[in-house]
Amino acid sequence: MKELASTKVLNELTKRIEQGDWEPGQKLSSLTGLAKEFQVGVSTVREALRIMENRGYLLIEHGRGVYVRSRNYWHNDASLELTQLPVGDLFSLLEFRGLLEPEMAALAAERGSPGQIRNIKQAASVMIDDLAKGQDYYSSDIAFHEYIAEACSNEVMAKVMKGISDLLLESRRKTTRIPGSAQKASHFHMLIALAIEQRNAPLAKEMMRAHLEDVKQDSMKLKQPNELKQPNELKQSKNKGSKESKESK
Repeated sequence: MKELASTKVLNELTKRIEQGDWEPGQKLSSLTGLAKEFQVGVSTVREALRIMENRGYLLIEHGRGVYVRSRNYWHNDASLELTQLPVGDLFSLLEFRGLLEPEMAALAAERGSPGQIRNIKQAASVMIDDLAKGQDYYSSDIAFHEYIAEACSNEVMAKVMKGISDLLLESRRKTTRIPGSAQKASHFHMLIALAIEQRNAPLAKEMMRAHLEDVKQDSMKLKQPNELKQPNELKQSKNKGSKESKESK
């Protein structure tokens, strides 16, 4: 499987910090500078930095910059290792999100500042653009949900969403195998963003619930391998089976 741009940036930054290229307390280059260095979008760098902040490698001070933290802050929770998230755990994650995120969308519509709401809508727009250009859209996807959490004006909710950002990334990696899944998600994001922008809490809640239910239905297909095959693949598989059956007679 091709390595995602966000994963590549994450791994390279982690490697540099662990081998001492940057000292504790040292300030990293700007988002734009890092994006240029790695030849990726700013949103991709932003997501990698957020994950590294969750893992204790970095301290992000809004308006000031991003700083390297000392080794005693570093941690990597193996229980949240993304590349090994089973389908069963994916459903556990969706169940958790279904309980929390519709309420968060409603709170964001009620409490979000104009700036926070702009960020939510911008993330939805960027995801649509990234998909249209065939670019890595995972960063804007996850940023959308984290911005909603921040707009709730509830620190616990914001920290919870940042804490599961790795799991959200892996769940999106899995469901992206399903044709049309990402496109549907991007359209739901915009509908949710518009409801929040209109301060329509009930609609924002309902759209988020519908979005997560759609993701759940798509995830069910991960248990049915044939559902993930394109029509021509199914036809080839069927013809192969028919040929083998004739040869065995």
